[in-house]
Amino acid sequence: MYYQRQLEKVLLETAKNFSCITLYGARQTGKSTMARNVFNSLEYVTLDDRRERELAQNNPEWKKTEKNKVFV
Repeated sequence: MYYQRQLEKVLLETAKNFSCITLYGARQTGKSTMARNVFNSLEYVTLDDRRERELAQNNPEWKKTEKNKVFV
């Protein structure tokens, strides 16, 4: 079950003005779930994936060529 949060509106408004948003807080409180729900039309990428992490580490510019992604 997903619970909508008041922060979702703030997140959407912030995304209109900034290309990068940091969402942080205590572990397992729904940060990633909320981001995936709010930006559900975007591809989800986690740097927990070894291949994605290596791409980011070896080529910091790679994300500039990757459109429509959410990095968590």
